Amino acid sequence: MATTIDIIGEDLLHNIVSRLPATSFAYAACVSRSWNLVCERVLSRPKLVSACSFNPNFDDAVIEVVNKVLSQPIRPHFAIVSIGGSYEPDDDSDDEFEVLEEALDLITAALGSKVQVITNRPSGIIGRDAFSDEIKEIKLGFGEENDSILLIVGFVPGLKVTTIPLAKPFEGPETVMIDEFITDIREFSTSVSGCNSPAAIIMF
Repeated sequence: MATTIDIIGEDLLHNIVSRLPATSFAYAACVSRSWNLVCERVLSRPKLVSACSFNPNFDDAVIEVVNKVLSQPIRPHFAIVSIGGSYEPDDDSDDEFEVLEEALDLITAALGSKVQVITNRPSGIIGRDAFSDEIKEIKLGFGEENDSILLIVGFVPGLKVTTIPLAKPFEGPETVMIDEFITDIREFSTSVSGCNSPAAIIMF
């Protein structure tokens, strides 16, 4: 009995699945072993996808960037969320960290609990608008309409990622705190790769 690849050819199937959004791509990889091999070819190299939204509504902005990054084949390993502007928590409090936590919850729910998500508040954002597809720049504190969210999703085959907080309660010299931070990094690297030097470190 002829398989799908026998009928349409591997190159054509590769062309089709490479145009699928992330969710459909994941389903395609589960169709059969041959389909899975084709999907593995599509995502055989590291890949970064990003999207930016300037929607003043926080929830809508998150939906826009998530939909944009998931509109193409990718298996998210980590995500970096940069939030600029005057977004406020749903409870109208003044705690900007609650906005970061809210973004963390929304992105984690969309990408999955196994995806490491980093949230941060930059002084400015530049990126391609998920809605208009135009390049825009926002500087925090300049102008009234400066709400923005930038989402970067990364796929790196074989990479093990985790988040290690530096800002934690600690009583003692700052140098000791940094030493413990470095020790935490080395211990994680050793636990997943057998080498105490990580391939890369992203710090905020």
